[in-house]
Amino acid sequence: MRTFAIISTCLLLSACGGSSSEQENNPDVLPEPTATPLVTFFVADAPADSVTSVNVTFNSITLKSADDNDDDNSGLELPLLDENGEPTAMTIDLMNYQDGEQKLIIDSVEVPAGEYKSLVINTLDCPQNQNGDTSACWVVDSDGDKPLKTPSNKLRLGAITISEETEQAFTIEFNLRSSLVSTANGASYNLKPHGVRIVNSDLVGKVSGTVDVNLLTAGENCETVFAPDTDHGKIVYIYQGIPAEGAILGDEFDPEEEQTNDITGVTKPYASDSITFDGESYRYNFAHLPAGEYTLAFSCSAVGDDSDSYDQIKIANPDQQIHTVTIEAAGELEQNFTES
Repeated sequence: MRTFAIISTCLLLSACGGSSSEQENNPDVLPEPTATPLVTFFVADAPADSVTSVNVTFNSITLKSADDNDDDNSGLELPLLDENGEPTAMTIDLMNYQDGEQKLIIDSVEVPAGEYKSLVINTLDCPQNQNGDTSACWVVDSDGDKPLKTPSNKLRLGAITISEETEQAFTIEFNLRSSLVSTANGASYNLKPHGVRIVNSDLVGKVSGTVDVNLLTAGENCETVFAPDTDHGKIVYIYQGIPAEGAILGDEFDPEEEQTNDITGVTKPYASDSITFDGESYRYNFAHLPAGEYTLAFSCSAVGDDSDSYDQIKIANPDQQIHTVTIEAAGELEQNFTES
């Protein structure tokens, strides 16, 4: 009887020991949950000609995944919030956020990581014709306040990728020389998605510089005199990459417009900037540029550069005013245009 008890006890101890060993070798530990990324959005502006104020009332942002319908209200809506965390609307003069300045509109909201096929900016109460109200969206030019339309109060932009990084920030930049269009014989304006870009705020740089005063009238058909806030035609254009040999450096145009469908061999600018005078020198500035190679070109004859159509403006003018630059993330580069 005693022998059986000893054997039984040993067997039990052996069994317990085996179980303990297996637990040590195969611990039943659940993986830590992956944190949902916190995403921040800013808006910024590259200025337009002949206007002094561009005001838009923003309501929310919608992120659309592959399964969402482009034409309905599906998708992940991110409302703008007030200081109490309640949904609100915000009227912003885009012209106040130039040369690298930007305005925070959505701060550290949870967004599931993934590929989103489009980002939609939802505006509030923008007028839909030239006789509309100017209390929510309007432009100020030399004739006063003008209604500003956004198509169905939505600006449908391109794709955006939210990575697994814990914190991310994006800048929505309005290149107004591309996206702002005068309509109804100057009675109103349209704000189009064309020329509005989404960039990762941590992966961009800037380039700026001066333009020699002698270049303002040195090229062909450059008689127009520089004057602030006018269509003076002294423009610096920037192109992604180095254009292929024989390619034409184009002025601003919208490739989605019917009149531009048959344009070939023309390199469309990434952006353009009407030069300004700071009291000492004539300057240009491009901010929020994704890292990479770019080509800069100056034209002194870019009067009437319509953002919809290709106007066959001579770029560069004078001919030799072209530079190639490399933009690095968080880098600031200076490139001047000087008389040869």
